[in-house]
Amino acid sequence: MQERLRGLTWTGAIVVAMVVGVAVLPGKAVADASDDYPIPKRIIDTACTVDQYMAAARDTSPIYYQRYMIDYNNRPADVEDAARDRIYWFFSLDASGRRQYSEDTATNVYYEQMATHWGNWAKLFFNNKGVVAKATDVCPDYPQVDPTVWNWGPNQRAGS
Repeated sequence: MQERLRGLTWTGAIVVAMVVGVAVLPGKAVADASDDYPIPKRIIDTACTVDQYMAAARDTSPIYYQRYMIDYNNRPADVEDAARDRIYWFFSLDASGRRQYSEDTATNVYYEQMATHWGNWAKLFFNNKGVVAKATDVCPDYPQVDPTVWNWGPNQRAGS
């Protein structure tokens, strides 16, 4: 009888602890974009073009740029083209459009369809605040149009 009473006491204590825990904890967690997540604020606010940013990243964070380009050049041509088109589209948005895109990608894992073809398609642009900070500091000093930034490395696509 005493063992049964002890078991009921423990069960009651656990139930009370769970109820108190639920009552004390804040409300439901909600995904939300912040100033630097998932897209750094400096990318959202920059007036630089894709080509200016990439040239600046190439010169300020060469290893990061090279890794991105190796990965880029290892993709099929249609995925390369789609990634390029998508990042040019993103840069064509104004700051509020870019902020909305950031919010959409933070709250809906399926929002960015390009990521289903290449998970790191925007890594050079979105994933590293340090790379972004260095590149956006100097990107206005580069030509606005420079398609050669997409041509790098021993594995680049022939004819690009």
